[in-house]
Amino acid sequence: MNQKIIHFNSMEELKDKIERQVSELDNKIELHSKLIGDKIREGEKDNSEELSDLKDKLNPEKSKDKKSDEKKSGKKRQQNKKTEPKKKKSKKGESENWIEYENIHLYNGVGTRGELELYFKSLEEMKSDSEKLRNTKDSLEKLMNSGIKKDLGGIGYEHPDGTFELAFIKTDEKREKFSLKSILTVRCEC
Repeated sequence: MNQKIIHFNSMEELKDKIERQVSELDNKIELHSKLIGDKIREGEKDNSEELSDLKDKLNPEKSKDKKSDEKKSGKKRQQNKKTEPKKKKSKKGESENWIEYENIHLYNGVGTRGELELYFKSLEEMKSDSEKLRNTKDSLEKLMNSGIKKDLGGIGYEHPDGTFELAFIKTDEKREKFSLKSILTVRCEC
């Protein structure tokens, strides 16, 4: 959603522009999903332990199996937990490996995990934007079905939260005024 101001000459044109944006976002989502899948498969080939946390998040069933194995060896872990200091939990969705430097967040490490975290964030945001645009398109269709003139032109502003503000403006097209052309014949009795 790079473009925040949208000019349109008719409601159909606005609807088409929104549909194109949705289509572009869907293509980007598909591309990112394939890229993420490729990166994860590369990590599996390398047997990288770096991606094990991400794999657990993607496959919760496998992580349940690991938890049952961990319960069996629970006594050993309880003894180790008493000696280890507790770590602060990071915010939901944020990794502990990110360092803040002024207006930049840097990943502390080299590898595919930081790259994948960025792709996942981007993917989530694009899915959210796509859903918001679909809702806007549906609202626009309802507005058109409720009887608004379809040949109205105007300008639209897209808010960061996905809502639209529309203002209708006069178009340069001159509309024909209604006129009745007929010949009236009246008989006169004189």
